[in-house]
Amino acid sequence: MPRVNVFAYPTSEYDEDGPQLAGWFDPNSATKYDEGTRWDGNNNVSVNPVGQYGHQALYRTKGGRWVLNTWSQWQGSEDRYEFVDDATAKDWLLRNDEDDAVEQWFGELEEESGPNLGGRPAVGTKVETRLPDDVLAALDERAKAEGTSRAEMIRRLVTASL
Repeated sequence: MPRVNVFAYPTSEYDEDGPQLAGWFDPNSATKYDEGTRWDGNNNVSVNPVGQYGHQALYRTKGGRWVLNTWSQWQGSEDRYEFVDDATAKDWLLRNDEDDAVEQWFGELEEESGPNLGGRPAVGTKVETRLPDDVLAALDERAKAEGTSRAEMIRRLVTASL
């Protein structure tokens, strides 16, 4: 297969310009991830709710870009190829049971994930470290003096030192 053109599709059906060429890639040098399917009792059906387009695949190009390929089996429909960001690619991989690919490209998966039902909001990636008691006491004292939490004080000090 020769190079595949990738388009940026309009967000509105009233956009008169239509799809714009955004780039291209060589699928032979990319890693392809096929959509996940589930048996519905009669057929293997896609796990992706994609409206008029029934199927998807995701490519990781040689240059490190993510390309989402969407297509339908309807006669006369054309494949769509569009660049997607890391968050969209990670979500797609997770939805399609590609946990190994998620770990390869985005790091180790947490043992559990879900909504925060009452704890502190997540600010970023969790990092753990051990501090001597005297350093921890000084840290807590400074946080109290500045009217902030221990976690926020650690974030401020680390950021300032970088």
